[in-house]
Amino acid sequence: MPWESGIAFRVLIVDATNTGRSVVGERLLRKHLWARGVGADRIRITSAGLNAEDGAAMQDLAREVILEQGGSVQGFRARSLSDAMVESTDLFVVGTGIERDELVRRHPRALGRSFTMSEFAHLYDGLSMIAPLREHAAILERTRRRHDLPSDWELPPWERLEDRAHAVGERINEATMWIADLWAAMAPPHQVVASGSDGDSATCLVDAFGVTVAVHCEGSEREALAAAGHRAWGRCVIPDGEPEARVDVMVDRDPEVLAEARSRGVLAYPDVERALHYLSSAVTVRAIEQRVGSLVMLHAAGLASPDGDVVGFIAPSGTGKTTLSRTLGAHYGYVTDETLAIDVGRTVLPYPKPLSVLDGTSPTKEQWGPESLDLMSPPSGRLRLVRLALVERDASVGSDPVVEELPLLHGLAHLAEQVSYLSRLPQKLHTLADLVESIGGLVRIRYAESRDLLPLMPTLFEGAR
Repeated sequence: MPWESGIAFRVLIVDATNTGRSVVGERLLRKHLWARGVGADRIRITSAGLNAEDGAAMQDLAREVILEQGGSVQGFRARSLSDAMVESTDLFVVGTGIERDELVRRHPRALGRSFTMSEFAHLYDGLSMIAPLREHAAILERTRRRHDLPSDWELPPWERLEDRAHAVGERINEATMWIADLWAAMAPPHQVVASGSDGDSATCLVDAFGVTVAVHCEGSEREALAAAGHRAWGRCVIPDGEPEARVDVMVDRDPEVLAEARSRGVLAYPDVERALHYLSSAVTVRAIEQRVGSLVMLHAAGLASPDGDVVGFIAPSGTGKTTLSRTLGAHYGYVTDETLAIDVGRTVLPYPKPLSVLDGTSPTKEQWGPESLDLMSPPSGRLRLVRLALVERDASVGSDPVVEELPLLHGLAHLAEQVSYLSRLPQKLHTLADLVESIGGLVRIRYAESRDLLPLMPTLFEGAR
């Protein structure tokens, strides 16, 4: 499926003069995306300066750093930031906190989409992000509000300018490599160029809330990857069907083989664990892209009663939905821990994907299938939404959760932030309002521990029937 309206996701890297740090960021992020088969038609990376002299050359130190990290220095000329650039940009990455504040002062429309390079790296490093790229700025901004993040890295003093420049280059290279892996998995797909024969691959079909996704495994470790994938995705695997989307993933220990596969757009990694981590994002986003405008898709966990009634627990990424799903899923049917898809008539389409668990020793998360965690299955047949709850973990409330009914307009303001492609829904907020009213309104629940929600579940299931 191509980009929405055929328009690339646009990232603008900004500093004061567009001859130093922003150039390094632009060239290294481009390098890592291109190496993963993601070109400018899908993610466009450019740079500009708040006070740039149009046509100026990059600084000698910036050139040295880019070449040191394997980037290209060809064809660069500085550009001054314009209103048109700001209007067409989806995400701003800014050199320092001072420059970010100045960007927002001059261009208020950049507010909520602007992050320093250090903030950007910290946010992505600590956030379990499964969402289309166009939603990332809003998710990152909400996460930043909850944390006190450094606006720059710890660097050598300005008196040691050369050491400082090379330290910045190393940090930017590390951050852009990590981010390129994430974005390659979540970028809308393009046609992958096949390699080898069918006998060199293993393919399985996954049902993601009604979307059939073909997962195509390659590489010397394809059998291990396919076996691990079947274990993790067991409840989503289907025997047959016509694929609507496809994800190509490789595990191989040879760096040259990985590099060649990435250049074709394959998600390629040296180990199974890392492949499964990114596969979860890729399958989810591919499915979301296929159902834009036809389903209400919430960033929410879903649990089902034996009668097929479903309660959705809505919360931002990285705030405890998976833990909640693991705890409550031992007693109620596990529907999903991330994307709750709702069709006409409040019908819920199950998506019992693997649960992502951070083990503390790796930046990626282990993927555990619901069977491995002994989570209950929802009943067969139609699942129906009966309640939506905005949940917030708050240690100060003690063991008794605080539940409050929310006025419709107030609740919609919070709910809208957690809807994928809200702008593409028919009648947008009216569709959400009708859904909320059909289940008797929204509640907000503040809780200390997931287990504290268990006594509330019977009451929550008594929502609209």
